[in-house]
Formats: sequence, structure tokens, C-alpha cells
Amino acid sequence: MAKRDYYDVLGVARTAPTEEIKTAYRKLARQHHPDVNRGNPKVAEEKFKELSEAYEVLLDPEKRRRYDAAGFGAVESDFGPGGFTWQNFTHRADLEDLLGSSDFLEQLLRQGFVTDGFLDRGERRAGPGRGRDVEVAIRLPLSAAVHGAEPTIEVPSTDTCQACQGNGSKDGTELETCPECEGRGQIRRSTSRGYTQMISVSECPTCHGTGRRIKVPCPVCAGRGTLHRVRQLLVKVPPGLDDGSVVRLLGQGGAGAPGGKPGDLFVHVEFEPDSRLRRDGRDAFVETDVPLPVLLLGGEVRVPTVTGEAMLKIPAGTQPEAQFRLRGEGFPTFRGGGRGDVIVQVHAEIPRHLTTRQKELVREAFGTGLPPKPSAKGGLFGRRG
Repeated sequence: MAKRDYYDVLGVARTAPTEEIKTAYRKLARQHHPDVNRGNPKVAEEKFKELSEAYEVLLDPEKRRRYDAAGFGAVESDFGPGGFTWQNFTHRADLEDLLGSSDFLEQLLRQGFVTDGFLDRGERRAGPGRGRDVEVAIRLPLSAAVHGAEPTIEVPSTDTCQACQGNGSKDGTELETCPECEGRGQIRRSTSRGYTQMISVSECPTCHGTGRRIKVPCPVCAGRGTLHRVRQLLVKVPPGLDDGSVVRLLGQGGAGAPGGKPGDLFVHVEFEPDSRLRRDGRDAFVETDVPLPVLLLGGEVRVPTVTGEAMLKIPAGTQPEAQFRLRGEGFPTFRGGGRGDVIVQVHAEIPRHLTTRQKELVREAFGTGLPPKPSAKGGLFGRRG
């Protein structure tokens, strides 16, 4: 698909000021968010990505200047050979402010569009470092995909030291301005090569980007501002989740640097298989053996469903391997929208041993099932000659 002009993508004029670009992006981002366009989420994600690429270029004065002068080719080097990816997006804080209540950023992480580095990039630029995200995995019975669950899990965590309130100094006393970076939190270094001057900016190694330095370290946490422990946490797993889904708990990850936000907890949910049925999205597939008399004469058999058992009516003359559908007996849809079905495939239950009397009755009812013997006069067409 051919790339569209960034100004056309956001629907703004080439002379649009920064605030107008921000307003346009926020409006279109809400409009094309995958949660709003569930009928075609892949198209919505691509549209959302296109909007974010345009936003990334037009909100940056230098990138916008180069784009205005020479078009797409002038900014391709900023994105790499594969084009724009979410790793190139430097306005994570704008996305979180816009979508913080949804699971879109979680989806991006799970699908590999972004990494933990993208998720904590915004805070690290703005000030004290954000805490690390924590990932754990839990395994639940398949019934939890139907009814939901609230398991209690053990989470390794890095929590704020209460003795110093997280600033790392004894009794939480006020910190002094870092003499290394003079309170900026960053170290700028410049090197010259001929007529070219290279400037690099990195986090201050003394204050770790905070701009402040501890006078007397806290004796409880040794100046780290955090303590390591394992804590118990209740996780609410909603009904309808697919196997491998991720539940994101905001602020339940590792503690940040003094004054920084905590990270998030990502809980990977797996469901134990059930030997009685197989799950495929909202539907469940069941195989069951049905006695031969029931297939011939009709009747009812009990079959497993995702909520227990149900009676399945078998019409007379049902053939082996036939399938039946129990509507609304399958798995629920995440965030509502009804339930799937249970598809039952029946197998004939053939007796392995028959008595002499039973064999006679079968022959009487159905015959021997053998082809007729050839005519004694010669083959199927009689004697030649």
C-alpha cells in the first residue's frame, strides 16, 4: 500500500501548529482504536500505526523540517530499513494518557510490536526512572475460562522503602543537587572530528537521571530506596480469556527510582487441557460413543459441556461420525457478546462379543451383509457357448 502524505493522514494543513497536530492525533486515535473497531481489528491496528508514524514525524520539529523539504526519503533513516515500528515512537506518554484505561499497549507488547523499553521510555525521559515491569505465568483449570477466577499468586517485587519514603536517604531527608550533572540528570559530551561535532547525551551515572544525590544513605535499604520481597497478590481473571492471554495490572510491578512511577505486572494465563473436550475459540469439540441401539432407534445420551453435562437427543437412524451442535453451551466471549457452541461427534459403540441368540436376531433383522453367491451356471452372466 502506497504511503500517504503525513498531513493528509492526520487531516491537518501543512502550516498546522503543534497543538492542532496533537488534537487531530488524539481524535483519530480514539476513532481508529482497535477496541472501537472489533469487527476488523487488524485494519484498525494498521490505521493506528499509520497515524502514529505521521504523529512521530510532524510533532518533531527537525523531522518535520526534513520531511517538508524532501518528503519520505528524508526521514526513512530515522526508522530503519523496515520502516516505522513502535520502537521508533517517542511519544509513549501521549499514548498512555490517551489509552491508559484500555489494553491496547498490552496487546502491542504481547504481539511483539513493542518491548519493555518502549513501555517505560516516556517516564525515563520525563524524570525519575520508572520501575521495571514484572512478568509471571499462572496455570488455571479450563473452567476458569468460563466462569473467571481470582487466584492468589506470589509475585517477586521491588517495593518502595518506607523508612526513607523511597528517596534513599536516612530518615527521608532532603536530597542535594547532584554535582556531576548540576541537577540536569543528564551528561552531555561533545567530540570533534574535523569539521564535524558529535554530541551525545546519557543518563548521569551519579544520580541515575534524578538530578539529586543522597547525603546520608538510608540504613534500611542501603540508599537504594527499594526493598526486595515476595508478596501475595489477588489476580482477577475475567471469563472468556483465550489460552496465552495476558492480564496487565498497572502499578503492580517493580518500584521506580525515588519519585518515579512503579512498573506494571503482566500475568500470562494458561489453561489446563480437559481430556473430555477440545477448545477452539468460543466453541468446544466433544467426541462420544453412542450405543448401537440408540443410533438405530433414537434416544438421548449425556455429553460433557464447558459448564457440566447436557442431554443430547439422537434421532433414529443416526450415522456414525455424525455431528450435532449444542448452541450456547460453549465458552463465553471476552467482554460479553454471547457464548459459543459445543459440537459433538458421535461414534458407534459396537459390542465386541455377541451371544448365539443375538447373532440370530441380527441376521434376522439385517441379513448376513454378505454379497450373493455366484450362479452355478457360470459367473455372473451365465455359461458361454
